[in-house]
Amino acid sequence: MAEGAAVRRGKPYRGKMASCVRLQLGRWVAGVWAVLGVSGCMQSSRVDDAVTAASLTSAKKAVAVMRVGSASPTCLHVGLLLGVRDGDAYKRHSTVTVANVRSITETPVAEVELDPGEYHVIGYSCVGEKGPAVVTDSAGGQLYRTSFAHFALSPGEIINVGYFHFGASQEGRSVFGRGLRTDVEISEWPLAELERFKIKRSAVYAQMKTRLMVVNDAPSADELAAMCRKWAALKAEGKAQDVPPACGGAASQTKRRDPKV
Repeated sequence: MAEGAAVRRGKPYRGKMASCVRLQLGRWVAGVWAVLGVSGCMQSSRVDDAVTAASLTSAKKAVAVMRVGSASPTCLHVGLLLGVRDGDAYKRHSTVTVANVRSITETPVAEVELDPGEYHVIGYSCVGEKGPAVVTDSAGGQLYRTSFAHFALSPGEIINVGYFHFGASQEGRSVFGRGLRTDVEISEWPLAELERFKIKRSAVYAQMKTRLMVVNDAPSADELAAMCRKWAALKAEGKAQDVPPACGGAASQTKRRDPKV
């Protein structure tokens, strides 16, 4: 794969995923960033230097390695909130941290040991001089509505899940509040950073394989086909007036917009 190519639904592309979620500030500060106020020193998530595929297999564990990008020039440290599926939502599972994300001497990479299974990125945090800012789509308690990307691990694996790029900006002037646009890309690491990681984390690098996480965006071809079949059945039963435009239906004719005065 060419350097910098992004991944969407497992295929190279150079676009972005956009979605609307609610901006929430400092909701998981206690679990992730509280150490900042205690010691003034942040450390990136790391696994034991002695970890091996054999030891992971024996313990029924796996390791994910990820490069996490800075959403803003003001970010000093960044973090991801990982979750697992819980029905139609995602349940908070664990956090990963990258300290000094804009360092030119260190590779801003997080390593995390996990049980085998599927994991979702359900939150992003940026810590600047004024404190943390967190983007999540909370459903209350430990549950979240939105997954930005996901990856899966099998026992004994040490997997580089790629470079997670994240951006968020408020837009619009809705009377109900401004919406939030998020942009997510997954790419290979820059070659220089991969070489730096090879030198600094040689034991992990030697055992590491790459399988990029997948951006959660439009449905796959199979998912779209299944959805369209469901809509067609509902239309046949009289439970839906038409199928969505993505399934060949007509665009909605019920939208109204008053002219500006």
